[in-house]
Amino acid sequence: MVSNAVVEHSRGVPVSPPWGDVGRNATLGIVSMGSKFLLQWLNTYTTTNLTTLQAAVSHRSQGRGLLTVCNHTSTLDDPVVMSNLMPWSFFASESQHKGNRWSFCAREICFKGKLLGQFFLNGKTLPIERGQGLQQPAMQTAAQLLARGDWVHLFPEGRVGFSGRLQPCKWGVGKLVCDSVLQSGRDPEILPFYHSGMARIMPEHGRIPRVGQTVAVTVGDPIDVSDLTCHCSEGSTEVWKAITERICSKLHELEDAAPPNPNQMRERKLKPEHTDGRVEKQDPVLPEQRL
Repeated sequence: MVSNAVVEHSRGVPVSPPWGDVGRNATLGIVSMGSKFLLQWLNTYTTTNLTTLQAAVSHRSQGRGLLTVCNHTSTLDDPVVMSNLMPWSFFASESQHKGNRWSFCAREICFKGKLLGQFFLNGKTLPIERGQGLQQPAMQTAAQLLARGDWVHLFPEGRVGFSGRLQPCKWGVGKLVCDSVLQSGRDPEILPFYHSGMARIMPEHGRIPRVGQTVAVTVGDPIDVSDLTCHCSEGSTEVWKAITERICSKLHELEDAAPPNPNQMRERKLKPEHTDGRVEKQDPVLPEQRL
């Protein structure tokens, strides 16, 4: 396996835990415990086909990366939903298996101070730079992590949506897949899931999580993109877009089968924006940057 040091010094961002293995175990363990208390004790939590995701996390072939994708409806989707996908012991024992997900957060929010940045890095969160596009270090690091066999989670919409429906997917997710394939020579496992109800726990402009709500997670089947990744070496944005379109279409299928999310824009009498179409020519995590 490629070491953290190699990833960090290959135009990437730091991935080693600044507080050591014990600090990373503690960070993930404490955050997941609080998230589980919120979702399973103060609210109601149901799942469909969760064993498929758990098997992909714990029992996929050695060295094969895992890319999970889902909708984004609240600022608490990660860590709250992500912390309820696996048992608590999985988070608290990270140093033993190093299998927890890598995620993203805007630098100006999660890394604006040294201590705060160390906390999020301990929680396996990478700093994304708004406006820096697809070639920025965090995206390159994510591709390297995926290529070496790690679990990376991405919100293909690139931002929280309040319409209750999926927003257009940013085709940078397709580039991430291609970059990983070009480095590892194999496709990562791509697994979609859809969650309903988080917008009721932490609605738009909310500051304190609500209780007494119901959150449902519906996990789909692995997505095969091998007929597309064989063209990744061409470096074509059309290939990235085709991969993104397939991933997003599977998310739409899950959305149609899952309990609906509330339309907060209608409830607040806001004008909907960007609610039509399924693939948009934007960065997967930086909606401000158009290509």
